[in-house]
Amino acid sequence: MEFDLRKPVRQTVLLATLAATIIGGILAWRGRQLADMLDEQVRLDSQMLRLEQENRQARAERDALLSSPEDIERVAREDYGFAGPGERVSDFASPPPAPRPLPAVRVELPAWQRALMWPLLPLVLPVAVFGLTTFVLSRLESTSRARAGGVA
Repeated sequence: MEFDLRKPVRQTVLLATLAATIIGGILAWRGRQLADMLDEQVRLDSQMLRLEQENRQARAERDALLSSPEDIERVAREDYGFAGPGERVSDFASPPPAPRPLPAVRVELPAWQRALMWPLLPLVLPVAVFGLTTFVLSRLESTSRARAGGVA
C-alpha cells in the first residue's frame, strides 16, 4: 500500500503551525497578564511592608507619648505649635525625613510560569511545532517510500 503524502503533508503542517501560532499567542498574552499581576503583587507587598513599618513607628510614638508628660509637652510644642503662658511661637519648617528604603520583595515562580512569561514564546512555539511536524511527516513519507520500494 503506497501513500502519497505531499498534499496532506502541506495541509497538516499548515494547520499544525496555525494551531501552534494561535496557542502561542494565547499563552504569551496570558503570560504577559501573569507578569503584570506579579509586578502588581510585588508593588503592593512593598507598599504593605512600608505601611506596616510606619504603623509600628506610630504605635511606638503613641506608647512613648502616653507614658511621659514631658513627651506630651514636647509633641504639643513641636508638632502642633502650642505654647505655654507668656511664650511666643515661631515656626521654622524643616523638611520631613526621607523614608528608609525597604528591601525588595522577591517572588519565586515555578518553571512553567516563567516559561509562560518568556517574551519569545509566540515566535518559538510555531517554529518548534512546524519543525517537529515536518520531521515526523518526512519520516512517515520516507518509511512509506521504503515499504513501497521493498514490496515492488
